[in-house]
Amino acid sequence: MSAGALLVARLFLGLPFVIWGMMKLRGGEAQLVPVLAKMGLPDARVLAFLIGACELLGGVAVCIGYPVLMVCSLLGVWCLLTGYMSHKGDINQLLAHVGLAGGFFLLAAVGPGSLSLFGGTPTGFFAYLR
Repeated sequence: MSAGALLVARLFLGLPFVIWGMMKLRGGEAQLVPVLAKMGLPDARVLAFLIGACELLGGVAVCIGYPVLMVCSLLGVWCLLTGYMSHKGDINQLLAHVGLAGGFFLLAAVGPGSLSLFGGTPTGFFAYLR
């Protein structure tokens, strides 16, 4: 796959998470808190902010292409878990999450491409974070 195509794929997968994370951190968590509280999760407000931070940081990491293997694997599992736990009653949302997970797992398998931070091959200490 060409480096340009991988960059576009990373942007299509990462930018929604950047936007969702920023929305949650800028007050959008108010809509998420009641949902989390209804699920019986402890301290729903803090959890909503943590979810927003994870989405924002994960989206940025995917967009810059580093560390793609770790972040894409985690976001793929994230999509499957949130799809099952939050959207199992809505088949369209569930399938959208499954599709996102598939994209993240594919990107983790293929790698970030040469148009990424460190050119896709970090050295030294950063090589351990792939």
